[in-house]
Amino acid sequence: MFRHLEDLRRGSFEGAEPRGDRLALFERAVALLDPVVRQVLQETNDTFLAGSGEISLQPVTVDPQTDDAAAVWSLSWPEQRAAGNVRAEGGVPPIQVVGLFAAGFTHPHLRGSSAGNWPLQVVDEADAERQEPIVRAIVEAELHERVFEGTWRIIPSSAFVQSIQGDPRRTDR
Repeated sequence: MFRHLEDLRRGSFEGAEPRGDRLALFERAVALLDPVVRQVLQETNDTFLAGSGEISLQPVTVDPQTDDAAAVWSLSWPEQRAAGNVRAEGGVPPIQVVGLFAAGFTHPHLRGSSAGNWPLQVVDEADAERQEPIVRAIVEAELHERVFEGTWRIIPSSAFVQSIQGDPRRTDR
């Protein structure tokens, strides 16, 4: 947070001032974060989705209309893709972790599709590893949002049954 505040004070991102230089740092941050985000998404896939999910990364792209730059990691699975959204028009989107560097912003942020805006201050592997608890919080919030939008039935039954069978706190067996 201190680095984040220092960026705001100086009008730079980790010392870089021109937008092009800051975008290059953002692309590097995404590359450094990739293994961390993929690990958390894979653990979520294995634990909650019985390994049925697909993880993807949309690399950094700049929207020509807004000049926002974003990278999006997604975890989708068959039940989610088939589900209707009980809270809005359309389907249930995948779990997403988003690196967003909005136009006019000093530096990028890490978020979900509906949760967060954490400072994305990543310049090396140690910084990337430090983001793991934040990525876990984002993914958990995203998973809950998908259950909220599509009902708990979008969690594959075998994963759900295994999770409650192995939970020693359960007393209703």
